[in-house]
Amino acid sequence: MKPANQARITLGKEISDHTVSPYLFGHFIEDIDDHMTAMLAFPIRNMDFEEEDRNGDGVSDGWYPLGYGRHTQYALEPAARGHGGHSQKIRLFNKDRAAAGIGQRMEVTDGQAYRLKVIVRATREIIKLHIKLTDRSSGELIGSTELDVRSHQWASLEGEVISSRSCRNAELQIWAIPLPAGEWEDSVSTGMVWFDHISLLPERMTALLKQEVYEMTRDLNCGIMRLGGNYISLYHWEDFVGPAVLRPNYINEAWENAGHVHKYFGTDEFIDLCRQLGVEPQICVNMGTGTPEEAARWVEYCNGAIDTPMGAARAANGHPEPYGVRYWEVGNEMYGSWQAGVCTPEQYAEKFIRFASAMKEKDPAIKLLGCGTARESLVPGWNRKVLELAGAQMDYLTFHMYQGKNFFKVDAGTPGAERFQAIVAFAEVAGSIFGEAEAMIRSRDELNHVKLAVTEWNTMYFPNPDLPNAHTLEAAIANASLLNEMMRRSDLVEIANFSDLVNGWVGGCIRVGDSYERMKKPGWSGQGEGVFGTATYHLLKMYAGRSSHRLVAAEVECDTFNAGPCLLPLRLEHLSKLDVVSTISENTETLNVFIVNRSLDALSLVCDLSSWKPEGAAVVHELAGQDYELCNTIGQPDLLREKVREVQLDGFIWKAELRPHSVYVLELSLNRDPAIRSASNRIG
Repeated sequence: MKPANQARITLGKEISDHTVSPYLFGHFIEDIDDHMTAMLAFPIRNMDFEEEDRNGDGVSDGWYPLGYGRHTQYALEPAARGHGGHSQKIRLFNKDRAAAGIGQRMEVTDGQAYRLKVIVRATREIIKLHIKLTDRSSGELIGSTELDVRSHQWASLEGEVISSRSCRNAELQIWAIPLPAGEWEDSVSTGMVWFDHISLLPERMTALLKQEVYEMTRDLNCGIMRLGGNYISLYHWEDFVGPAVLRPNYINEAWENAGHVHKYFGTDEFIDLCRQLGVEPQICVNMGTGTPEEAARWVEYCNGAIDTPMGAARAANGHPEPYGVRYWEVGNEMYGSWQAGVCTPEQYAEKFIRFASAMKEKDPAIKLLGCGTARESLVPGWNRKVLELAGAQMDYLTFHMYQGKNFFKVDAGTPGAERFQAIVAFAEVAGSIFGEAEAMIRSRDELNHVKLAVTEWNTMYFPNPDLPNAHTLEAAIANASLLNEMMRRSDLVEIANFSDLVNGWVGGCIRVGDSYERMKKPGWSGQGEGVFGTATYHLLKMYAGRSSHRLVAAEVECDTFNAGPCLLPLRLEHLSKLDVVSTISENTETLNVFIVNRSLDALSLVCDLSSWKPEGAAVVHELAGQDYELCNTIGQPDLLREKVREVQLDGFIWKAELRPHSVYVLELSLNRDPAIRSASNRIG
């Protein structure tokens, strides 16, 4: 028994037979809240005038009228042929002797070149468009260009606007310029211009993502990227391939007042992003309102040869080579009353078999993920029944794990220390769920091939969370504990997708702007669309950036804590304050020790590495802060971040003072003598 607040870690020589999947560090893209608009590089919204005119000014929401003509008229009309949404009509009158236009607020960056695209038609009196970027506060012009308008038929015009300086409170102005007043007269059909599409796209972007978002995503080294979520149960993928401006505009029916599905990020764009990042794509198909045939066409579009109908369609869209998408999730949370197409486990199993048959007919090599639940209380017996009826045709059973209110009676009134102890017991909660699933799988020979995939996970404190708890250091400590447990159970758990990548619902790890304060209107801080990472972002980057190939045995001696009453049938007492897992790289030259201090106390640590005889200085990666409730904000974006330093060992011992509520990764170089490395034993 160690004295109070002292701990010891002893690494054994044993390593695991199985490998740690790089897909445990995956991520998740979902069209929810502001996820897409925050992630994508388009600086203006409502580019196709799909929104209604809610304030009665005749202009589609997000835009507003410009000009001083007393008689100028604005109206929404049917869209261009083949387009969804509306077209925006403006009618100018010669007697007003004034131009007219529309505007939208935006943020611009110094020296940024923006590619401009306008789909427009006009009567002969409108001769050009004057496009301006201005400072809304001072009226200063900070960029401009002109486009000639020459057709009463729809025409696509392109240009470039360069901003002369950064401005958080800028305005895009699109002015319709008429002929000189002496060259035309007002009549029945004069002075009219219609816009069907207006977009700007900065030159500095990658795969349609904001450049800062792309670079931060790349640095996550995430292995696999999931496209899914509630919206997928109402998503018909064929409407979102091909020329983006010709794609229809859909209301996002999955959520109240969720706006429109972002049609500019469909299958081809998702695959392009995955290819740019060098990660595996993972697609969830629509079981809620879709059909097996629709899902099969999606598989063929992604993986079919050019001589197949859908492969030919992909090639016609500019992508002749098959995408080779291997991982396909069949339905999203189909057990949930909130899900379009909610069903019983028997109904789900029957549908899964039909989907699986149709999809594998198009590509027998794909891996199928079936829908499980981490919350058995929602539909008792769901996992057992689904596995019994359809498990033989699954490669993975999926779970969505949101630690917090789903498993503990925590709310905004729970004392902080009590809440902390419950939240950081994520490993034990997950371990119990994994264990139950494993028992079901091992009970039937035909299921022994089935693995687990945690295709959504994060902390979730309260219903419809209003406070930024999911961005705190406390949340990062809990999330580190789950990562440790998934690595410990990497014989069974092979895929995990953190929820969400950018902004979104409970806590995207990349933040754009100030929407983390959910009860305030976006823009409340006056800081613009700054891009920064949460504490969990830095944690995920810290973990995924290590070379983890197999597990190494680790023994821990330390004090314990109690997590309090759990909604699962678990007694979460005498839990180790330190959560530790160790891994070795594939070339056996690097040893990693992942250490999570899940207590509110500082701990004196002795880490015995003598079984491995590391050489040279070690590298320590640390995530810590003065208070577990701290979080990064747009005003203090670097309050919590990974700190890296070299440390000297005392022989083969690392001695350290671990800060309260902290995470460490100790990275060690191993002796390159093959005889020493080969002396290790295997563990199951």
